[in-house]
Parts: sequence; structure tokens; C-alpha cells
Amino acid sequence: MKRFIKIFGITLSAIILVLFLFVIGVGVFVHKTLEKKTHENIPYVQSIKMFLTANFDGKTEKVLKANRLKEKYHNITIYYPNDFSELIPITKETLDWAINKNKKVFGTVKVKPVDLIIFKDKKELQELSGLIDVSGFYSDFDKLLAIKYEDKESILERKETPLYFFQKSILHEYTHYIFSQMVASSKGGASAYPLWFNEGISEYIGNDKTIVEPSNFKVVSFDQLYDGKQWQTARFQDGTNVYMQSYFAIKFLVDNYGEGVLKEIINSTNSTGKFEESFEKTTSLTINELEDKFLSSYN
Repeated sequence: MKRFIKIFGITLSAIILVLFLFVIGVGVFVHKTLEKKTHENIPYVQSIKMFLTANFDGKTEKVLKANRLKEKYHNITIYYPNDFSELIPITKETLDWAINKNKKVFGTVKVKPVDLIIFKDKKELQELSGLIDVSGFYSDFDKLLAIKYEDKESILERKETPLYFFQKSILHEYTHYIFSQMVASSKGGASAYPLWFNEGISEYIGNDKTIVEPSNFKVVSFDQLYDGKQWQTARFQDGTNVYMQSYFAIKFLVDNYGEGVLKEIINSTNSTGKFEESFEKTTSLTINELEDKFLSSYN
């Protein structure tokens, strides 16, 4: 009996030691990975906290937040400049719109805390996002929504065009956030999805209650709109409008199959990790056939 207890004690100690070393190893890996990804020197404890909360506050983000007022709304913390205060009611109204429309299309999605930073300075937004000529962006790594506003008085007066662009930015970026939450723990994650599908859905919800008038644009093959690098290249080609193209592709799907088709495609891709296979199974269309059909409908 004593021998058994001794062997059991040694075995248990060995298991605990192995688990301890494993946890330390994972911690070191997480720490080094986050430092490499963010290009910042991050304290070890902070890196573990970031990993556990799935949220990273970089130096630039901290400075931006420190120089803004703060208000919590639902699971969203809004950081905004002093002269933006009058627009907070419209911002909350639009966030409710975004939440309700996403719920209508996708059902209830489990959400985490997310930050919304409001910019008046376009250059400041570009420096944070690393993107050129954008009115907003979403970073899943940072759990951060960002939008730019201008012409505050016209938005307050609810003039159609300024109000449309302001609200569209919020609707669009919040939809990116919900999409990221839907696919976060799926097989393949967000990388399983082409960017045209992700952006097209955000444009579709961003244009909710709006009639988008078609305009001429040069079509980019969907297989050239899969990742971020391809997307940025296509954005700046003469005659293209990849946002509008992606919008009309998603609009075609909704018009012909109903809004529920978007959730069906996502659920199937989440299970298989294969977007094109899931897309074809759900719609009976290949991506090439979608190109032809949406173009015919659009024309």
C-alpha cells in the first residue's frame, strides 16, 4: 500500500510538472507571438491578459482613448472627441439599428466587449488602421471599431447624404464585428471566407433601408478578391468598385434566396472550413455562376 501511494505521488508530481511546463511554454509562445504581431514590447502578464480576453490595447490606441470622452452602450465602449457629444444620441440610435438588423439576419450571436473610436481627423484614422482612403475599419485582434465623421451640423439636421454616410459606417463596421464573432471558433476561422463575401455582407447591412443605384464599374473576378492584399490591389485599379460589386453579389443572393441564405452559408462553412463547397451546397451555384448571374441581374 505504501509503495502504491509513493508511486502515485511520484506520478502525480510528474503530471503536475509537465502541465506546469506546458502552461509556461504556451505563455512564452503567446507572448512572443503578440510582440511579433504588434511590433511592441509587451509585459508578459499583459500578453497573457490579452490572450485570455481576446483584446489588445496598443500604445497608439491607448493614447487615442486617453484623449477622448468615454461612454458605455450595450457591450460597446464609445470613445469620442469633445465636439462629438451632440452626435451621441444618433450614434446610439444607429448602434441599435445595427444590432437589430444583424440579429434579424443572423439570429442571436454571442458578443464580447468591443471599443468604438470616433475620428474627425482622416489622417489619424489612416495611421491607426494602416489603410488608405477609408471611412472606418474593424480590427478583430484589437476588438476595435473605428469610424470617421464630418459635417456634424448636417448630421444633426439629419440631412440625407451626410447622415447616410455616418450611419452606414457604423452599420458596416458593426457587421464586420458580428461576422467575426460568428466565425471565430469555427473550422478555418475568418480566413476560410473570401473578403468579397465578408465585405459584401457589411455593405448589404450598411445600406439597409437604402436603394443603391447601379453605376458602371469594372468587375474583378471573385477569385481575385479573396484576401486583404488582393482587395487593396483591386480597390485602386481604374474603373473598379469592389465594395459595390460585392454588395450587388450579396443583394442577388438575398433577392433570390432570402436573407437566411447568408446565415446558412456561414453555418455550413463554419462546419466544413470550405467556403466554395458550402456556398455551392447551399445555393446550387458555383462562384463562377454567381459572377455571371449577379452581373446579368445587375446589368
